[in-house]
This record gives sequence, structure tokens and C-alpha cells, in this order.
Amino acid sequence: MEVKVKICMGTHCTMMGNLNLEENLERLQSEYPDQIEIEAVKCLKYCENNKAPVVELNGKIITNASAEIVMSEILEVVK
Repeated sequence: MEVKVKICMGTHCTMMGNLNLEENLERLQSEYPDQIEIEAVKCLKYCENNKAPVVELNGKIITNASAEIVMSEILEVVK
């Protein structure tokens, strides 16, 4: 199954760690190139201080996203 990941790269989410998260996801994508699609988007409209960084995973919004949480959810789908 393919996983579609949208990473919010708005100012707040970037400052809260999504740039680092994107780098981790790109490494994971290199292991599963046909199963993981990553798209950096301008904003996912969840800019409140207590929700950033934000990632959308197959339509599911993940707030306070960390590499561990997002990568774990992706691996549940691709394995």
C-alpha cells in the first residue's frame, strides 16, 4: 500500500522541527521508494502553538509530529 505524506512547511511548523522530520522521512522513503510519497506543503491550517509541527498521513492529521511517531505510522502501512 502506498503512503502519501504531506509535511507542513509553514513558518511555525518548520521552526518546530518539520525540516528535520522531512530529512528523516526522505531517508525512509529511500528504503521504500515505490510505497512512500512525500510532499512539502505550504500550510495545513493547524498553526496553533500547541499543535505544531503538523503532518498529514493518508488524510490523517498528526499534530505535535515527531519523526518517531510519523515513521512508526508509515511502517505500519508499508510492512
